[in-house]
Amino acid sequence: MDTIKQNFQKIADQAKKDGAKVEMLISGGENLKIGYSKKKLESFESTQSQMAGLRVILGANQGYAYTENLSDESLLRTYGEALNNAKTVQKGETQAVPLLKPQTVQAMNLFHPEEIAMDKKLEVARLLEEKCLDKDARIQSVPYSGFNETVSFRRILNSEGLDQEFKQNYFSGYAYPLAKEGESTKMDGDGFFARSFKDINIQEVADEGVTRAISRLGAQKLATGKYAVVIDRTQFPMILQMIESYFSAKEVHEGKSLFNGKLGQKIASEKFQLIDDPFEPTGTAVRPFDDEGAASQKTVLFENGVLKNFLTNLEYAKKMNLPHTAHARRSPASQQGISSTNLVVKKGTKSLEELLASYDKVVHLTEFSAGLHAGFKESTGDFSMPAEGFLYENGKRVGPIDQFVMSGNVLDLLRDIEDLSNQYGKPGSSMICPDVLVKPQSFAGA
Repeated sequence: MDTIKQNFQKIADQAKKDGAKVEMLISGGENLKIGYSKKKLESFESTQSQMAGLRVILGANQGYAYTENLSDESLLRTYGEALNNAKTVQKGETQAVPLLKPQTVQAMNLFHPEEIAMDKKLEVARLLEEKCLDKDARIQSVPYSGFNETVSFRRILNSEGLDQEFKQNYFSGYAYPLAKEGESTKMDGDGFFARSFKDINIQEVADEGVTRAISRLGAQKLATGKYAVVIDRTQFPMILQMIESYFSAKEVHEGKSLFNGKLGQKIASEKFQLIDDPFEPTGTAVRPFDDEGAASQKTVLFENGVLKNFLTNLEYAKKMNLPHTAHARRSPASQQGISSTNLVVKKGTKSLEELLASYDKVVHLTEFSAGLHAGFKESTGDFSMPAEGFLYENGKRVGPIDQFVMSGNVLDLLRDIEDLSNQYGKPGSSMICPDVLVKPQSFAGA
């Protein structure tokens, strides 16, 4: 017996009487987190969650409400709250908000539950720390390490008869060792993302994390000046985060996007190719449908530097007469919005080593030291980001550098992309990037 479907049918029947349309988004899952510190179990957290969010549409008006209690009484009460909100929250819109009719979506078989003994999971968490500590005497501690097991699900039902469900499971983990030599201390790390337990490689994570931390010891200040820069494949996602919201048709409609009025124009280097790919299995934003139940599709965002598409949900595709790209995004507790899935930058043909030898002096930027809040202004695209990395001269590494700031404008940076490497980083991100060579940029250092 499908209790959820039965309970929703009661809501749909009531909505029909009220002259309304209704949609219910349910999301939840299970999560296990295990962490060790100083070779002792420090944290063990197992959680389960589920939440239902109701969206009621009355013509051009929408109302929202949510609950963690999925009984029929609770859901009907929550529907009543959403209906009341739709009646009271007037946005001055006249165009009716559409609701998706049932459609076929591409099957994605990413739910493969495994019976893994708890001691095996504890061992992964323990070894992530232990192997870092044992790898090199300069490793003082591993301040951050842990193992996660995740099961997540989403289900969308609406009064047009739509009913879509997607479930997935995966394992992830990380280790960030702290290295010390003399007066110099540096922390860096690595992680894993695996859809099967057998694919977890603890030694690889420990080796890479330790190597990265130790390589940064003894960093020198960078002299102020202009340098060509290779933004590491692990860090270019920060650049994508800067421009991500600009693709939203909602942001464009509200005049908040710097891409407004630029559709079909060449505004980036012809080397820059970017697609939104919800089917990329190594990405963490994989999904067969969006949060209105619309079938996912790949969307070309940049082709040879030309801005090709904005991202839309049903409402904004209709409102702006744009293609419907199926990028509705919300949680049960939030309002309907628009967001990307897996952003994939097309690889180039050169090796990282070739990029680093492209100029007499090149900065290999391997860490933005703080988040976007530290130095990015979305309204103008200007950024001033603290960073760390390595200085190269004639293709040879001189040494690690820190305490410098890279400044510029993100739209200028996209135009200044000169080349891209032929390799992606490890799975575990929704932004999949190669290393990116950018023409000389402004750096403030010593």
